[in-house]
Amino acid sequence: MRFLVPILVAISGLLTPSSLGAQAAGSVSGPAPGLSDVQERRLANGIRLLVVERRDLTAFHATLVFRRGRAEEPPALAGATDLLARALYGATWPEDLDSTHGPTSLDALLQQEEGLLEALRLERLRLQKDPATATQAPALESSLQALQATLRARFSASPLADAYAARGGRQTASAGPDALVVQTELPTEAFEFWCRTEAQRLAVLQLSRFSEARSALIADLRLPGRQGIALLRGAALPGHPYGRDLADNLPAIEALRRSDLRAWARHACGPDRLMLVVVGSLGMDAVRPVVERHFGLLPATKEVEDPILPEIPADLGDRRVQAALGAAPRLLVGWRIPPRAQADHLALCMAAQLLGGGRSSRLPLKLVAQKALAEHTEIQLDVPGGRLRGLLVADLTPAEGHSLAEVEGALHTEILRLQQEPIPLDEWQKALARLEVDHLVTQDDPASLARNLGLAWVEGGDWRLSDLEIQRLRTLGPEAVQTAARTWLRPTHRTTVLLQPDADEGKDPLDAEMARVLKALAATRIEDLAQREHLVAEGLRQLRMLNASERLRTLKLLEAQLAPEKR
Repeated sequence: MRFLVPILVAISGLLTPSSLGAQAAGSVSGPAPGLSDVQERRLANGIRLLVVERRDLTAFHATLVFRRGRAEEPPALAGATDLLARALYGATWPEDLDSTHGPTSLDALLQQEEGLLEALRLERLRLQKDPATATQAPALESSLQALQATLRARFSASPLADAYAARGGRQTASAGPDALVVQTELPTEAFEFWCRTEAQRLAVLQLSRFSEARSALIADLRLPGRQGIALLRGAALPGHPYGRDLADNLPAIEALRRSDLRAWARHACGPDRLMLVVVGSLGMDAVRPVVERHFGLLPATKEVEDPILPEIPADLGDRRVQAALGAAPRLLVGWRIPPRAQADHLALCMAAQLLGGGRSSRLPLKLVAQKALAEHTEIQLDVPGGRLRGLLVADLTPAEGHSLAEVEGALHTEILRLQQEPIPLDEWQKALARLEVDHLVTQDDPASLARNLGLAWVEGGDWRLSDLEIQRLRTLGPEAVQTAARTWLRPTHRTTVLLQPDADEGKDPLDAEMARVLKALAATRIEDLAQREHLVAEGLRQLRMLNASERLRTLKLLEAQLAPEKR
């Protein structure tokens, strides 16, 4: 199948049928490779098992999809899914699977580490309130360093200490708003070893890398460059977990303990929330007994209903946010759209393809190639996720010499054209061909296929959804796309974020500190990011009217209102 993909890409721009009735004949035809061969079973403890047999493969690809992500984390456990991806998966050491107990066991040492970390955190908070008081912080730090050195000594520094790397395999894990996804590739003969290892990992939940994973996550959340899309999500989806920015929850993440995360994982990673997808040369008859022998031993968890998340109205009004952020101007426009399981979502998928699915699609062609208004355009669907109402996002960078207003005007012109003007048949067929080629590429790659099957189950309730969508696209007409675009891509559903470089950045450190404190205060009082940014901008404008000593005094008064951990 791989040799077909370049050919399909090459011909995708040449499909120009003369009528709508020729759409099916002009598009790539034939059954999606492998999906008709997917076999499904369910274990007694609730685990869903999918097997896709590909006899030509010498390695197997296994994906674990846990149907619980960031959106379902309670505020006190913000970041738990990301921490599981980092602390539970990604490296596999035999020590992680050790379930022994006793004063020198790994679990006992990790409990001691947790106690020292919490004692040190509380001591630092106490020092922030009363810097003059006597402190035990140096002694706690020394004890923690000694204990962590003991923990490191239990693990080899060699990369081959990773049990999967030693067998020529690899494992990755990613956290999303709807799911935790873990992907592993190993030689076929290591399949039972993988089943035994992963089942034991879930049974023990050792989380030996918890402290370093938490430190790494906190460092990543403080990196510049990620705030733009977070600002858009928060302004477009106020009060909803999809709009939550983990960076606003840094104190909760810093206070999260290993024991808290383990308790969460017992439910979030329970068998009733797990789909296991295996793609390789092994069929269901070979896979199921091995999976039953290991994963089948995991105790069934009591099914807990998913939390009822707040509903975000689509028509919140035309919302705008301006912020000084980043090194270059950037325009982000998001429209609230229906979740993946709803009918209009598929039509909006085609609309996104027409607008920004390739170099010959409308935004790159008009705004970049022809008018030179923008140097970069991108369309993203289902930001941040597709299980609930999310966003269709246009992300544009103006070309040198052009303003955000010019780019914004050109974007909305293309949206109006999509809504009102007939879609040319050749353009329709090119967009459909690109989607079908993407689908074929996904089916041909074991990792992508397994991931797509799992996410279709999470987002739409049925792993067959990805195949059903491409079949429905072949019968979808331009009128349905235009109707969906008129319904959803309208000003009342829209949020616009205009990012401009901060002209004063680096010139006045007091301004930067004032902005930080105002943002921290606003985050504790105002959930709506659009209102929050307006409040901060207005506060800075008024404070700049004061002289330097008055501003410094005001800054100290504002800082005193912050919780100690946020100062």
